[in-house]
Amino acid sequence: MHASTVLLFEAQDQEQVKQQILPLFEDRPVQLLVLEQNRIPELVDDTLVITWLSDAVLKTLINNPATEHWQWGLLPHPDMSQARMGFGIAGKPAQALADIFGQDAATTIDLMYCNDELVFNSVVVGDTYSLKPARMVDDSIWVRLRRFINLIPKLSELMLKPFRLETKKEKLVDTAALGIVVVEHGKNSPLTRRVLGNTSLNDGKLNALVLAPRSVLDFLRFLFSSVFLPSSNANQLPEFIGHIKTESLTLTGGQKPMEYAIDGRRESGETLSIFITPQARKLFPGRHVRAAEVDNHASDKETVRLQGLPLGEAKNALVSYPMPWIHHASSEEFRDLFQALRENARASESYLTLMVLSTLLATIGLFAGSAPVIIGAMILAPLMQPIIALAMGLLRQDEKLIKDCLYTLAIGVGLSVLCAVLLAMLTPLQTINAEIGARVKPTLLDLGVAVVSGIAGAYASARTEVARSLAGVAIAVALIPPLAVTGIGIGWWSWQVFSGAALLFLTNLVGIVLAALMTFLFLGYSPFKRARQGLVLSLIMVAVVSVPLGLGFHRMVLEHNIVGNLDGWRVESVELQDVGVTIAEPVRIRTRISSPAPLTEKELDVIKKAIEQRIGRRIQLEAVVALVR
Repeated sequence: MHASTVLLFEAQDQEQVKQQILPLFEDRPVQLLVLEQNRIPELVDDTLVITWLSDAVLKTLINNPATEHWQWGLLPHPDMSQARMGFGIAGKPAQALADIFGQDAATTIDLMYCNDELVFNSVVVGDTYSLKPARMVDDSIWVRLRRFINLIPKLSELMLKPFRLETKKEKLVDTAALGIVVVEHGKNSPLTRRVLGNTSLNDGKLNALVLAPRSVLDFLRFLFSSVFLPSSNANQLPEFIGHIKTESLTLTGGQKPMEYAIDGRRESGETLSIFITPQARKLFPGRHVRAAEVDNHASDKETVRLQGLPLGEAKNALVSYPMPWIHHASSEEFRDLFQALRENARASESYLTLMVLSTLLATIGLFAGSAPVIIGAMILAPLMQPIIALAMGLLRQDEKLIKDCLYTLAIGVGLSVLCAVLLAMLTPLQTINAEIGARVKPTLLDLGVAVVSGIAGAYASARTEVARSLAGVAIAVALIPPLAVTGIGIGWWSWQVFSGAALLFLTNLVGIVLAALMTFLFLGYSPFKRARQGLVLSLIMVAVVSVPLGLGFHRMVLEHNIVGNLDGWRVESVELQDVGVTIAEPVRIRTRISSPAPLTEKELDVIKKAIEQRIGRRIQLEAVVALVR
């Protein structure tokens, strides 16, 4: 409990205090005290001092040892924006006063200092954009959107700067960053609210967030999420932001002095020494930090999360040039991926065994018309791996990797087709069922499936945490069934079956390679200059296969339009049902005619002519008459 209550203000605010602030106390006893320049009032211990003061005056008072035993309550003076944000003070004096008297006791809080200057809110180093301090209530989405749009012209100028950070326990971090923000708790800025959540006012630690995007696109994604995602997603650090939680932090820059701001005031210097003085003052925190105010079990353990920060070679590359639009992975970052892809490019014994087994399984499933069996063959097939490796070889112009992949693909494809041919010759079935027929008429839609699957396959290969999705990609693109149907076509001596299935497999192959190549390029595994030749070659291959695919797609659209026009259509006294169409010259139409009486040849001719007039083309009609009684 406090001994008495004092309302402290400066002489120029006396009239405002008497007219607007004093009535808010109602019947509560309070002593009005005018702050005289360069003089600290002498008050007994535990006096509740409620202030109507600016940030500058408040810093001088709180930092003075003579005020160590006061209990502080802060009202939102128009020039007290930084303390209001740092201590979570409500924006209206009546709300702030209600928060003070609504608490049973003051909280003993830590104070943060930078180069021996008291910091109410934050220390911002470099260009941190959305790391900058914010109001206690989130800006509207329109304000954040306008801030996002205003940053777009500056994107080409973004450049990381070198920084060296040393924690209390002498942990050294030599990195590059766009900017750094240091706060005491997680309610000081839009970013810190999103990623730190309810950190404490009195845990003896400061929090430093290091913003180090590797590319403009990374930064844009972060800004976009800052605009449109809610700030309640705490503890979700973007991968390129490092977090240091420690008692003190020493920060130095490169050869030039660092540009920084303490509570919004711009400064420059070579070294920043930021530290926490624990349990320094008693204060009634405002409503905006109340949920994070108490932590009486502070730990000595530091938090240093650096996995997203550029170090070593990556750091040196990023501080030398403006930030690239697409992140270029360093050799350390793609060494493991390259090693895995080189393994996938080998025609190993397990690869050949799985190719034989998956083809036999797919061929049997195709003859049996069993979709589950065919899906099992897709999962078993290892063909996706050398195709993804081939995409990386073309991207990096790695001749050895390209040759290994082509050899592995040729062996696998040849073995697969041979197995299907032998099984087709041994099986006394030569009927094109639904499963076989679905793979002999490829269209541009199949190319779309291959492209999306190639993107997914490359992304899953590059990100170990989603590598399990490769089985799903294999099912989606279905590489083995077209090979099995190709072999069936050879075994049957059917050009229609062979050519259609071979085109579908080629479509899948070139679509996956192009999409995977572009995905790896986007992820930064090669500069565009090196990737240009492989990209052009892939585009040419896709363009070549797109011609017959485009014709097939056009034919499919015509068939669907004709079926839509005729199925369920009534002509004379009959109805056409179960219409099937084959685009030829003339168009072949198969249908069941539902009629109340048998039809004569003359009546069938009338129906045929009516169909020709409806679709505007000559037809060959194959009809089954179903009598309806």
